[in-house]
Amino acid sequence: MAKAIHLRKLTEDMQRWPKSWAGFDSDIPTGKGIVQVMRLFLVAMVADQFAYTSISRYMSNLWLLGGEIISRVHIEPELKDLDGKRLILRFVDEEGGPYSRHFATEEEQKAFNATCKKLYSFLIRRRRPKLAGRR
Repeated sequence: MAKAIHLRKLTEDMQRWPKSWAGFDSDIPTGKGIVQVMRLFLVAMVADQFAYTSISRYMSNLWLLGGEIISRVHIEPELKDLDGKRLILRFVDEEGGPYSRHFATEEEQKAFNATCKKLYSFLIRRRRPKLAGRR
């Protein structure tokens, strides 16, 4: 039997992420902007009936991505002025995400990149305006 997905619990967990990423209290608003965008991705995965194990894997990778982004904002403080979506799009693309020093194997980085590619595709799809009269 498939494990039930509790969207409310997952989103509550995500609300704790900005504080977990923060090196300084000033990082929290940036983290909240990132979570706001990631939450839309999570809701879409649940709506598309992704398996619990897939969502769990994506959640782990999204958490790691947010931490990497906050870390990079410390190196490039001008990034702090970007909203959550633009900030994420600075670090993910059709190739994947940023290199993470937290991975011990190439396979772990590949799984992370797969999540980043899906997030990128989701964000790009949402950015395109719908054309009138097209289905």
